[in-house]
Amino acid sequence: MNYSREKLLNAACKLGRGLLENGGEVYRVEQAIAFFMKAYGITDAQIFAIPATIIVTIPGEDSKPITQLERVTSIAQNMDRLHMVNDLCRWVCENTPSPDVIDKKLDDIHKSKLYSFLQVMVAFGVASAFFCYFWGGNTGDAIVAFIAGLGTEYCLKYMNKVKANVFFSNMVSSMVIAIIAILGMVCGLGNNIDMIIIGAIMTLVPGVGITNIMRDIISGDVITGTNKIAEVMLIAISIAIGIALPLSAFTNIFGGVL
Repeated sequence: MNYSREKLLNAACKLGRGLLENGGEVYRVEQAIAFFMKAYGITDAQIFAIPATIIVTIPGEDSKPITQLERVTSIAQNMDRLHMVNDLCRWVCENTPSPDVIDKKLDDIHKSKLYSFLQVMVAFGVASAFFCYFWGGNTGDAIVAFIAGLGTEYCLKYMNKVKANVFFSNMVSSMVIAIIAILGMVCGLGNNIDMIIIGAIMTLVPGVGITNIMRDIISGDVITGTNKIAEVMLIAISIAIGIALPLSAFTNIFGGVL
């Protein structure tokens, strides 16, 4: 079937955006769009992607180039949704459905609710407690880290609701971790504030992002790698500031917590 090239271009950009905003690597986004275009008989597509933008140019019916730019404003590490979009890409390349069908399936994926807020909170708490144990904390420290993990996810959810940027989201979440760790020490539940804080902030460390930096640079996407290095450094600085502020304030007022 012959579909409108404008609609095909729009569907391809939406597929690429679905991959990118859920944690897909930039080179995979470019490959997926290229495979999509080849499946519909368009072999000379020009594709350029960076973490915030996808630009695709294809020849139109009158041989004049058609270009679409897709802006990606938020990126999350959602492996389940990324897997669903990947499966959709493969299905599209095998069956070449109409662009309207692709749009409908993408909307269904975007609206799908994978985990409840309570499930995510518990996962944050368990991960924080595990890392606290891993770095040498005791049971009391792990309990405080678990509570800090719950507070971290609640804070991230709220900051996302008010559309705060990544710097302030991580800084405020780190402040919550430090405050809960201090309160745990004051109440006598925790014994090692450093282990509590380290365990809890591991949920904020962009481990997948750091891994993708190396993969992007090795595959030749230096611009993308540099962009992500700046983002990771920004997150690290925000975490450091968020932890330092409550600790410094408590130390100056009460003389320390250790």
